[in-house]
Amino acid sequence: MKKGKLCSLAIASMISIVSMHPITTFAADTNSKSETLSEMNRNQEKKAAFEKKMQKAREQWNKLTKEQKEEIYSIIENEMNVESQLMDKLVEFGVMDKDDVALLKARMSEAFNKMKESGEFPFSRQKGR
Repeated sequence: MKKGKLCSLAIASMISIVSMHPITTFAADTNSKSETLSEMNRNQEKKAAFEKKMQKAREQWNKLTKEQKEEIYSIIENEMNVESQLMDKLVEFGVMDKDDVALLKARMSEAFNKMKESGEFPFSRQKGR
């Protein structure tokens, strides 16, 4: 018992002596800007470039004929039907609640109808969503 206490006291003393020793390090002198700022700038540039591409896509969308837009909306509606079938299967397997799925389907349908009525570009999202 005394040997254990003596041994742990010796180890604690050695740790405290070593930790009191001052260690000085020198950082390399660099003339570069902060990485954080440059990363932020890159992210802003990427967002701006993406927004520019989306604006061009919206302009191209507006040039489509009504028939072409209807064809796109038909494909989106088919996709919604597949998602609806998927949700029904999840309800059947007990993964999701029937009421929650009904609410999701209603929201999807409402959003699709609004998009179709307004002739909106399918992949545009309002800011804040």
